[in-house]
Amino acid sequence: MRLLLAKARSDWARWQSYLDPHAELMLHDPWQLTLSPETPERRSLWLNLDEYQGVICVSPTAASQLTAALDHYWPQPPQGVLWVCNGPATAEVLGRGGLTPVFPVSGHTAEDVLSLLSTLNVAQRKWLVVKGVGGRDLYPRELRDRGAQVQTMDVYERALDPAILEHMSRSSSQADAVLVSSQMLGEALLAGENSRWLNWPGLWVLTSPRLMDWARDQGIGRSLGTPGASPEAVAQALGKL
Repeated sequence: MRLLLAKARSDWARWQSYLDPHAELMLHDPWQLTLSPETPERRSLWLNLDEYQGVICVSPTAASQLTAALDHYWPQPPQGVLWVCNGPATAEVLGRGGLTPVFPVSGHTAEDVLSLLSTLNVAQRKWLVVKGVGGRDLYPRELRDRGAQVQTMDVYERALDPAILEHMSRSSSQADAVLVSSQMLGEALLAGENSRWLNWPGLWVLTSPRLMDWARDQGIGRSLGTPGASPEAVAQALGKL
């Protein structure tokens, strides 16, 4: 199987180590990350991290910004804060910053994070969500519904390089499958009246039930759900083909 994989170049080796036994990878990096500038409001949040009972980092980039702020503003990480993230890659960044995060054993989606015992009983507690600009509002919305006081902090902006997306589209004729772990990526691939992906006969490998629902709504015919978005979970699904 030849699998199109759109991941940050820094993650390629990790994905290859898990997926090489199952697929020939066609690697692309369309992701463009821009770090948000420091503002007085953000500095105030960093300085008052000890007021929060829980902090969620949604990605390795969010985690790197948090740990950099801790290194800058805090001689020691504040005590009594529960550090939560979505999976092992983000947890590794937090761990290098001296934190011991909690994350789902499997799944690694926002829904899985919100199923953790530590995120269920949050009434009257203060939580901070460190994330990128835009994206889903599931974390703050669900935590507020559970009675928490929630603050969000946007520390980066994510975009997709149109030239790389076009190169992926041209490569699709040589590919048997494409991995989509972000609705943003899926929508970008399908955008445009002449998109090659609209009638592409290959297999869409999708990493969450939400993405499976999205694919059905788009009329995507061939799809495979994985038990999570990590390389291990994707390898597990591909190993059963």
